Amino acid sequence: MNGETLAAYRATRYRVFAPIPIDMRIGETSAAMAALLAQHGAGTAVFVTAFNPFSRRLCDDDNAARQRRLKAHLARLGLATIEGAGIDPTGQWPSEESVLALGADRAAADELTVKFEQNAVVFVEGDGGARLLLHPRLRDSTGET
Repeated sequence: MNGETLAAYRATRYRVFAPIPIDMRIGETSAAMAALLAQHGAGTAVFVTAFNPFSRRLCDDDNAARQRRLKAHLARLGLATIEGAGIDPTGQWPSEESVLALGADRAAADELTVKFEQNAVVFVEGDGGARLLLHPRLRDSTGET
């Protein structure tokens, strides 16, 4: 993955459509997100999409079908979800429908990046901190960017 793609992920607003929407940014901590996790009894969460595998743009119908499969998979895992969207502030990429999977841990995050062919997901700590977690094959020795 190139530096431009990483910069785009870092610049993206990851919006969770909670009763009061919450925007997350990589490397920042959100008190509102921490409160949302606590409200749901979740120690961690993963913000993920199935859109545009490995940053390869697909048509709307294909993306919608992939997103339905992601939601069904998360339901089978017993993870509650809240709808969201990844929003590119430059407008070069259209918003990507996403979900916040409450209670998903790092192992689940890895599984989701592999199964749904994503370069990265946003891993959310209990304190509301948002961290970019790369696909396992794209990581450096620490597993993060």
